Amino acid sequence: MRCPYCQSEHTIKNGRALLKEQNALQRYLCRDCGKQYNERTNTQMARLRTPASVVSAVLNVRSKGLGVRATDRSFSSSHATIIKWERRLVAYEPQWSPPVPEGSDLTIEGDEVYTRVGENRSTKLTTGLPPL
Repeated sequence: MRCPYCQSEHTIKNGRALLKEQNALQRYLCRDCGKQYNERTNTQMARLRTPASVVSAVLNVRSKGLGVRATDRSFSSSHATIIKWERRLVAYEPQWSPPVPEGSDLTIEGDEVYTRVGENRSTKLTTGLPPL
């Protein structure tokens, strides 16, 4: 694996980093510049201790319309963490969608979701009569 800092091929394995759920991430050491790195270095997943499969599943159900609180109950992750993942990964959005071929049209579809915010108050009709 090439060093992301100096692009050297002179690298060796240098231990494993444990992630949540007992998954391990291989660490590498560059013999030229002396820096340590792993497969996630300089990617959108860098410094996340959660497995990429979990983050991907969470963002997938969020994109299907599941709310943040419902997602955090389903995946046992904090709603604040889920929001951080979304904000972090939105910066890399151009890498996810392929460019439109030249000479073709781009069609974007949207869907609206209407959510009531606040209390549901019952409306009382007043007739002008005194209360009983």
